[in-house]
Amino acid sequence: MSDRPNRGELLAAAEETLRDEVLPALDGSAKYAALMVAAAIATARREIETGNDAARRTLDAYAELYGQDNVHRSGGSADERINELSRDLAREIRSGTYDTDLLGPVFTVLETQVVERLGLSNPRFLVSSGYSQPGAE
Repeated sequence: MSDRPNRGELLAAAEETLRDEVLPALDGSAKYAALMVAAAIATARREIETGNDAARRTLDAYAELYGQDNVHRSGGSADERINELSRDLAREIRSGTYDTDLLGPVFTVLETQVVERLGLSNPRFLVSSGYSQPGAE
């Protein structure tokens, strides 16, 4: 079923109303709080718009490091697998497993995670830094 407006459109309308109509009337701590809400709405809207693309790219990077079978072993949702794989990688980095080989697949995983997170939370930074990110504003 294709209801209009959809979730992303509703969040975009809420964000626009907050930024254009509510924020100008606020000052001080109330304005700061409203800016945080606007940023949270924008992040949620981008998460909806990108769907599972960010998670897929992150899991693909982990598959290059650990192999496809090991990425799927963790089961659960994509987010649960990414969280488990991230904990595994952090433990391996702390233990020195990659001390002599941080480039290649390890670097790719870390870079992918940073770029995907920034793509949701601060896409303008990616653009200004020269990164290209699908859906970046």
